[in-house]
Amino acid sequence: MELPPNTQSLISLILPDMAAVLHVFLLGILAALFLSPLEYIAPAKRQNVFLRKGLLVDICFWFTTPLLTRIFTGAIIAVVFFGFAKIFQIPVSHSEGFARGFGPLARQPLFLQALEMLIIADFVDYWSHRVFHSSRLWPIHAIHHSPEEMSWLSSSRVHPLNDLVTRSVQVIPIFALGFSPHAILSVLPYISFYVMFLHSNVRWDFGPIFRWVLVSPAYHRWHHTSDAEGIDKNFAGIFPVWDLLFGTCYFPKHLPTLDGVDGDPIPETFLGQLAFPFVRLSR
Repeated sequence: MELPPNTQSLISLILPDMAAVLHVFLLGILAALFLSPLEYIAPAKRQNVFLRKGLLVDICFWFTTPLLTRIFTGAIIAVVFFGFAKIFQIPVSHSEGFARGFGPLARQPLFLQALEMLIIADFVDYWSHRVFHSSRLWPIHAIHHSPEEMSWLSSSRVHPLNDLVTRSVQVIPIFALGFSPHAILSVLPYISFYVMFLHSNVRWDFGPIFRWVLVSPAYHRWHHTSDAEGIDKNFAGIFPVWDLLFGTCYFPKHLPTLDGVDGDPIPETFLGQLAFPFVRLSR
């Protein structure tokens, strides 16, 4: 398929470059400086902050997920975008089209677009997340649930196929609606740090009121537990309202005792976890 002209700016928004590599390193340094002390001061579960179980696997995923899988995912999304642009004759350039958004939604202030995109993306992610848990796709998503000792670094333990599906179902509808990619980029660093915070070994929630407004580390910890009372609960990534509306909310005052996957054991090596979904699905 012949690509529309002047697509380099759009490609640079999707595919990683040296700035993206630097971002991964800087984000890791910032998280280590801010979140690791919190895990030591207010741990949800007593464990070694630096030499915990699964640390090396998480480090491998830390660099693989945001960089290598972003190339694969970005390429798929780019093809869809270019095909969409060709079919509907939407110009793709730096000054118009997808690069700055199109239609009435793109004419809104960037902060308003960012808020609307977060709501849409979180709603879509809620349902795609439930599909991963309740279908044959579970072996792919089980990798994310495999850490038995959680920390902020565990947020990156995502299988490439999981990353492809999650990113695609979130980003493609947002771009198809005409939102500006610049609005997305303006909030991505904050969302990335927030996701790491949610996976950190910290016992905090946000108090009697805001614990129901935003997902907290204590709330999300119930999603990662292998305790029977918390399995298949708390699918929301940012706003607990989806769990409240669709009957999957579980947020007692106490914290779960076990993390990880209950059932079929998952390999403890990085390569073993990459192969695990294919081995399971081939059965």
